[in-house]
Amino acid sequence: MSNVPSLQPLANNRDALLLAEAIGWLHDYRKCSEEHLQTQAPGSNTQALQRTELANKQPNLQSISPALQSIQQNQQNSCSVIDLLDDRKWNQSTLGQFLSRCHNTSHFDKQEPVDGKQTYPGTRMSSPFGFEQPVGTNLTQNLWSLPWNDLTQVAQKRQHLREQISSLFSQTVADSRRPINEVDLWSWGAFVGALYKAALAGALLTGTTPAPQSLQWRLLSIRVDGLAYISNVARIPDLLARQQLLVGALDTVRDLLEVTYPLGSEVYRDENGSVFIVPDVPDLLDASDGQGVTLRAEIVRAFSQTMNGELLPEVTLEQNPWWGQDPNWPNATNDRLPNVKKMLTIPIVASVDVSAIESLWKGKEGNWELCPVCRLRPKQESKDTCAHCEKRRGSRIAAWEKDPHRTIWMDELADANSRVALLIGKFGLDDWLSGDLVQTLLVKADPQNNTFTPKNPSPARLRRVWETCQRFWTETVQSILDALPGRERWLLEVQETDLPHQGVVCDGTLNGQPISVWRLNGALLTVSFVPEQPSVGQLHITWEDQRQKRLATYQVKDVKKPSADYLCYHPTLTLLASPDQFLALVPAADAVEITNKIRGEYETQFGKVQNRLPLFLGIVFFPRKMPLMAVMDTARRMLEQVEFKEETWQVECSCPSEDKLTRHLRLAKDQARIVYEVPVRMGDKHTDDLWYPYFFFQGNPTARPLRFQHNGRWLVHANDLREEDTILVTPSRFAYIFLESTAQRFRFDSQADMMLLDELPHLIKMWADLKQSGITDTGLHAVSALLETKQASWGSGQEFDRLVRTTLKEAGLLPNVVRPEDVQNGRFFRCLELYQHILKQKVH
Repeated sequence: MSNVPSLQPLANNRDALLLAEAIGWLHDYRKCSEEHLQTQAPGSNTQALQRTELANKQPNLQSISPALQSIQQNQQNSCSVIDLLDDRKWNQSTLGQFLSRCHNTSHFDKQEPVDGKQTYPGTRMSSPFGFEQPVGTNLTQNLWSLPWNDLTQVAQKRQHLREQISSLFSQTVADSRRPINEVDLWSWGAFVGALYKAALAGALLTGTTPAPQSLQWRLLSIRVDGLAYISNVARIPDLLARQQLLVGALDTVRDLLEVTYPLGSEVYRDENGSVFIVPDVPDLLDASDGQGVTLRAEIVRAFSQTMNGELLPEVTLEQNPWWGQDPNWPNATNDRLPNVKKMLTIPIVASVDVSAIESLWKGKEGNWELCPVCRLRPKQESKDTCAHCEKRRGSRIAAWEKDPHRTIWMDELADANSRVALLIGKFGLDDWLSGDLVQTLLVKADPQNNTFTPKNPSPARLRRVWETCQRFWTETVQSILDALPGRERWLLEVQETDLPHQGVVCDGTLNGQPISVWRLNGALLTVSFVPEQPSVGQLHITWEDQRQKRLATYQVKDVKKPSADYLCYHPTLTLLASPDQFLALVPAADAVEITNKIRGEYETQFGKVQNRLPLFLGIVFFPRKMPLMAVMDTARRMLEQVEFKEETWQVECSCPSEDKLTRHLRLAKDQARIVYEVPVRMGDKHTDDLWYPYFFFQGNPTARPLRFQHNGRWLVHANDLREEDTILVTPSRFAYIFLESTAQRFRFDSQADMMLLDELPHLIKMWADLKQSGITDTGLHAVSALLETKQASWGSGQEFDRLVRTTLKEAGLLPNVVRPEDVQNGRFFRCLELYQHILKQKVH
C-alpha cells in the first residue's frame, strides 16, 4: 500500500495547480486581438500584439507564480505568470517546458493549409462542419478588460475567470486561415489548460518529474443511464427535479476532480455523464486521501450523496495512455489520440446506493409504504410521497413561483384541442466523436498537385464537434421555441374563502369548459391554456389532499389579469439538451412547424456534412392527461430504435444553383428520393469550399479532380458528382406517433414508422395544397377511405394504380396536389393522419 499515490499533495498545491490551469487557458492570449487577425491577412506587414504589453497593463502578474517546489527544485530562475505567458521563455524552466509540451500536444489543429488566408476586416470563424460566421468585434479592448486580477485569487475566483475567458475566446479563432479556422481560441486554450494541470498533478502524485517529452495522459469517465433516470417519473416537476439533481451530482464530481483535488478537467458531458482528462497514473483511482479513502470511493460518495443514494455511477479509467501529437514531430508521426468513443459506450448497469437506502428503512414499522415517485424510500401511508421527493417537488414549484414566465404545467403546454407534443432530436455523432469522420474533412485540397490531407481528429476539434451540436440545441433550437407567441393567464376571484391549500393544481370546469387552476393568495390562477378571457360563472374543481379526493364548487365573481409576474408565460419546456439528444414539450398544434424549422436550420448549419452527420427528429403527440411516464418511455423507445445506417443511393440529378452557392443533388433509391442543397462556398460567398462537402463514392471516381481516399474508400466533392453515380450516405430520419392510450407506446415500429427527414416538407406542402384545392373534408375523407380500403385488399398493382389516378382526378387533386406515387408510398395517408386525425385541422 505504500506505493499507492496520495491525494494530499494535490490538496496542498491546489492554488498553484489552478493557477497553472488558468495560464494554459490564457497561454495564446495574444491571438484574441485585431492585431493577430491583421497579421494573418494576405500581404500583411503589420505587427502582432506585443508580448511586453501584458506586463505594462498587468504589472502585478510579475510577482505571481505557480509555486511547485517539488517540480521546480534546484531552479533559480523566475517563473512568474508573465514569464509563462511568454512563449520565448518556456525553455527556461520546467514549468515552461511542461507548458510547451502541452501546447505542442494540442498542435494537431495547426496542420499547415494551402494558403487559406482571410482578408481583414471580414475574417470568419467556421464551425467544425464548415458553417462560417464573423469573428467577434473589439477583441483587443475586451482582452484587456478580462479580470486578470482574478489570477491572484484563482482558487476563489476560478469560475468567474473561466466564464469571462471562455465567453471572449470563443468569439475568435486560434488560426484564421481556412480551413483550420474552425478551432476557436477557447477550445484551444481549454485543452492546453486541461493537459497542463493534469501533467503537473501527475508529477505531484507520483513524486517524480518526468521529462516533458515523455508526458502522457488518460481519460476518466463518470457514466450513468441519465435519460432513464430523469424520465422515470409521472409529473413534470419531478422530472425537472431529477434533472437538476443529476446535473448537481455531475457538478459535484467535477468540483472534486477539478478543484478539491485538481488533477483533471471535464472535456465532455452529456445526459449520461462526464469525461475528464487526467494524468497518466495507472492506479489513479486507488490514490487515497489522508483517511485512506480512495479516489474512486470519493467520486462515488460525492455523486451518491448529491443523488441521495438514488443512482451510482460507473467510474472508468482509460486503459491505454496517449501523448497526442508525437513528441518527436515533425521527425516522427506516431500520434496517439484518446479514445473518446470507447469511453462513451461503456456498458452501464443502473444501480443505487443500497446502504444509503437501507438505512432509511431501518426502524420503519407500521404504516409505511414504498414512495411512488422514487420507488426507493419509505413514505407514510397518509402521504403522497416520501419526504425527499416532497421536498424536491416543493423546491421546483418554489422555483416556478420565482419565475412563472416559464411554465412547468402540462395543461399550459396544451393546444386548443388539449394536446401536447414531445419533440425529440438526436444526432448521429458516434463516428465523429471517435475521430473517424473528422478525417473526411480536408486541411489541404490541392488538385493541381494531387495533394489531399485529412484533418487530424484532435481533442480540440472533437470538443468543437460536440459543442457545436449542443449549441445547436441550446441556441438555435431554443431560439425557435422562444419565437412562439406567449400566452396569458387569468385570475379568478371567487365568493368563497375556503380555497384549496397552496401548492396544488386543481382540475375542473368553468361554465362547462375544462380548466386547471392554482391558488394564488385569495384567488385562483389559471394554469391551463385559456385562449380568451373566461366569463364569470360556476367553477367545479377536484384535487388530491392527503391522498383523499376533494371536490368543490365556487362562484366566480370576477375575472381579471394577474400581476405582471404571473400574467404571461412561454408555452414550451426544454427537458434535455445534450450534444447528441434533445427533448422539449410544446403545444401539439405548433410541433410540425417547429420541427420543420429545426430541419431547415440543420440543413443550413450542417449542410456540407448532412450526408455523414444525420439527424433524427421525432414527435410524440399525446392528450394533456396522458401519464408523463408513458410519454417519456415512448421517447426512449424511439431513441433506442434510431439506427443511422449508411445506405447506397444513386445520383439522379446534379446541378449548380443559379448563384453557384450550392449544389443541387437529387438522390434515388427505389421509390424514395432525397434532395440535398449542398453549400459549396465558404461564408464570404466567394471562396470555393474545397474541404468539407464530400460524399463517399462507390467505385473508382476517375477524372474527378477533387477526390481522396479514407480507410480505403473514395470521397468525391459534391461539385464533381454526376448523374448515375452511386454514392453512400447516412440519411436523416423523421417519425411521429400519437399516444391515444399508454399501450400504444409499445407499438412504435422503426421499420414502418420511420421516414426520411426529407418527407417532412412534402407532408407540409401537401396539406397546404389540399387546403387550397377546394375539396371538402367529407370529400377528402371519402377519397382516403376508398383508396386505403382498396390498397389493403388489392395490393399495389396496375389495377390499383388506375383506381388511384381516376379517383384523384375526379376529386380535382391530380396532378398538382396529390400524385399517384404519394398514395403508393403512403405519404398521402400520413398527411391526413397527421393533420386531420392528430392535429384536428380541417381543409375547408
